Amino acid sequence: MSGYAIMAPAAAGGPPGWVLWAVGGTIITVGTVILANEVYEATRPDAKTIPQTRAVPRTDTCVSGNCPRPYSVRVHAQGRDCGGTTGSTIGSPPLVNNGSPITAAAAIGLSQMTWGLLNRRQRNVRTQAKVRLERWVATRPPAGHLGEKTFPASDPSGGKRYDVDSYGPSPNFIA
Repeated sequence: MSGYAIMAPAAAGGPPGWVLWAVGGTIITVGTVILANEVYEATRPDAKTIPQTRAVPRTDTCVSGNCPRPYSVRVHAQGRDCGGTTGSTIGSPPLVNNGSPITAAAAIGLSQMTWGLLNRRQRNVRTQAKVRLERWVATRPPAGHLGEKTFPASDPSGGKRYDVDSYGPSPNFIA
């Protein structure tokens, strides 16, 4: 409406001024509204997103949600003495490989890294469990292993144990 106020002096000129007042006021008002909308759209925090489609459809299996699971192995100490609950764990980050199964030697190295994170009291309770876990991984089942394997500590109270978790599209620890 400010466009009409700006053009008010033209209205004093009679009928030709009235037309100028109406047309000029409308143009100024509409222009102001359009400009304000452009400024608002450019400065608002959540910018518009325009959906885009791919020009060439992807044909790999991940598009359909059927992505192959990477190979991974995790060795961890678990129990109440590792954080307050029987589900508490201490362990080094898992080994992850997208191409081939994790070897037995790599899993034993991961066990050594986890062992280094434990304090003396936690290690003393799990010494036998660690030896059993590493022997089991070294001799590995003939077809490898896929899943979780638990080795209880000498004092299993509070859920104390030493575990190995093996995941992937096929078993780990194969020769």
